[in-house]
Amino acid sequence: MAYGVVGLIFVVEMAVTFWDSGYIEGLNKKADKYKEAAITEADANTITPGDIYDRNDTVLVENAEPGQNSIYIDDYAYSQVLGYTGPARIIYGEEISKSQRQYRLMEYYRDQLYGTQNLDATEGNSLVLTLDHELQMKVYELLMQEVGEGNRGSAIVMDAKTAEILAMVSLPSFNANDLDSSISQMNQAPSEQEIFYPISHKGLAVPGSIFKVITAVSLLDNGLEDFTVADQSFSVEDRNVVNSYGNIGDEINYYTAIERSSNVFFARAGLELGGEKLEETAKKFMIGQDLELDLGTVSSNWGLDPEDSNDLADTSYGQGKTLFSTIYGAMEAQTIANDGIMMEPYIIKEIRTPKGRILEKGEADVLSEVTGRETADKITEAMLAATASHISVVEGEENQEIYQRYSIASKTGTGENGDQEETNNAWLISFAPAEDPEYVVVVNQCKTQKFGQDMMDTAAQIYRYLFQER
Repeated sequence: MAYGVVGLIFVVEMAVTFWDSGYIEGLNKKADKYKEAAITEADANTITPGDIYDRNDTVLVENAEPGQNSIYIDDYAYSQVLGYTGPARIIYGEEISKSQRQYRLMEYYRDQLYGTQNLDATEGNSLVLTLDHELQMKVYELLMQEVGEGNRGSAIVMDAKTAEILAMVSLPSFNANDLDSSISQMNQAPSEQEIFYPISHKGLAVPGSIFKVITAVSLLDNGLEDFTVADQSFSVEDRNVVNSYGNIGDEINYYTAIERSSNVFFARAGLELGGEKLEETAKKFMIGQDLELDLGTVSSNWGLDPEDSNDLADTSYGQGKTLFSTIYGAMEAQTIANDGIMMEPYIIKEIRTPKGRILEKGEADVLSEVTGRETADKITEAMLAATASHISVVEGEENQEIYQRYSIASKTGTGENGDQEETNNAWLISFAPAEDPEYVVVVNQCKTQKFGQDMMDTAAQIYRYLFQER
């Protein structure tokens, strides 16, 4: 009996030890956490993580010695996209959750940065990004001028044919070279600033009229190119659909509707298509799906009720329940620019060892065959008309001339948030030159009183840099 009791106690103690050990991941979350912290601390104190470079081998983040925080080439321009790793991750681990840290590259690629070629090595692998440092700095400067300190906005520049991310900026940002004060700032920031989240690929927003491009594609691909409506307000169930510019009353098709940004046309177009067909096109644009990109998981919200006429009408012109981040706006524009083929956005050019051997290489890859070239060309022509119709609001003859000289196809959007402050998400998606696209440029500002057309000045200056200074 005594031996049995002793044996039982031994078995229980062994089970508790096994439970607390974290040997099997997921068995004991607390043990997993301590195990992860121990490994992280050991790595941070014994291994120097690899450096991070731009596409031209400019050092963006330098890691000098084990146990020291990274040194960034710029305090703010890269912090939201790159994040941080190393000692700060341990010190502030309780204050900033793992999921929040994983929103940024250095945490997402922690295993590679601390990965060594043998057990005795003390230097990890380096990341070479598709980003262009000079372009990133210019986009950061221009976005700061547009959005302002502490406000929410983002900008992405992408290769129109490969979907390589050439610049990605999210605001508000934080000082990556002063993490003590930055993390304190994060913890005290109002939730609406979302300083924890890089909104370029993690912050979901109402798209507004940039979604009309998707509805137009659905219309054309479902044989409704000749569909027309009278451009005047109408009732859906118990409420009216109206245009921001009022009633003109003439009969218009998709081309004029994109040019004017007619809510009325696209609401009626969605009702004519039906929810299933619109949803089918939205899925081809990858909306409502979680995407595993090399910069992490990006998500969007669809949520259309195809039996609800109000919901269908709203969704068709960019309101409803549809939400997505700036990267989706860039993917949408890149699809039209690339003859209807959506490429998978990527930001990792290479992962290489300290001796320069390439372990992994980023490559262009098709994500979705959304539509055909004929449809893409027709949408491009309509987006050029939309540019021409809004060019008068662009400040300065020089900026206006940029849109004309480089044949910039664009679509503005003003997504209404429906809050008490009556704020908008101001969007511009674009690509150029329309005849043979090289670049996609997307700019937005969230929770603002501005409209989509207000983003055109910043986009013009980005294009000026791309075509004249880069």
